[in-house]
Amino acid sequence: MARERLLVMQMIQVKAWSAGAQALALLSAVHERQWTTYLTEPRSLDELAKFTLLPTDRLRDVVAALEAIGVVRPTDQGVALAPEYAALLSDDAPFSLDSLLDEAQMMSRLVADAVHGVSSGPDSALTVANAYGLRPSATSRAMFGQLLDALPDFRDALVDGRYLDVGCGVGSFVLSTAQTLPGMRAVGIELVPAVAAEGARRAAALGVADRADIRCMDARDLEVQDEFDAAFWAQPFFPTDTRPRTLAAIRRALKPGAKLYMQELERLPEAGVERDAFALRRLVFTGWGVPFARSAEDLTAEAEAAGFVLDRVASTPFGRIVVARA
Repeated sequence: MARERLLVMQMIQVKAWSAGAQALALLSAVHERQWTTYLTEPRSLDELAKFTLLPTDRLRDVVAALEAIGVVRPTDQGVALAPEYAALLSDDAPFSLDSLLDEAQMMSRLVADAVHGVSSGPDSALTVANAYGLRPSATSRAMFGQLLDALPDFRDALVDGRYLDVGCGVGSFVLSTAQTLPGMRAVGIELVPAVAAEGARRAAALGVADRADIRCMDARDLEVQDEFDAAFWAQPFFPTDTRPRTLAAIRRALKPGAKLYMQELERLPEAGVERDAFALRRLVFTGWGVPFARSAEDLTAEAEAAGFVLDRVASTPFGRIVVARA
């Protein structure tokens, strides 16, 4: 009987994974066909039938499935997108539904690629940058404001200072902060051309390109000295063999006594679904040669080996941040 119970439990788990994949496929399909945008306002079933061109019986089944997975809710008029999904379609959303769905599709592919020994290309880099980087918005500015409230010395250095963002991605922090701190002048460094181009495009669209210079280059090749008042290093995305020279370049670029900030992005969850997701992310990131889930203590050791002096490890709304002096 024990063997039979084990088989039943494994069958249930696989079916649960399958149901999750099906729910994601359904959401992706209706979003691609613009149902999500149409349903930001309540619609009757007849209105939705005219929009989707589906037969009424089939449409009822689709709507029932969407309601079951929490994507839509019934209203007096008929049906509407659930508020949490409608929020993702707002221009003020820090993450877009598009980027979340793109990331989900990419991660599924990359997990399979890990088994086949296939490396990801530049297309994945832009998807990752969009997934991890907050879009410029009032919400994003408020979130980064909370980070600066927790790190007042960081804010003080940025107010009228020179800031270096190493591994800036699409420029989430540097561009949002440039909007709120008009005296800040910043350089963002990004290795992948498509990602750097998107960051530069956003800087121009926000009208801060004159103060936020997004450069496509290898951080190890940065040769300036004693120029910046503060720096942030997006360390989770830097492969092992690049890290010592990157830290050396950052230390050289900082003014004596200026501070480097490094985020502990991942910590091993206790158990449950989050731990499963952690293991899958680790599979992908280690395939890129990145030392996944470096702790604040690991980051401190790296910085000290490069000649930095630990100032403190700060607790913030974005997790633990290592602060080290050049």
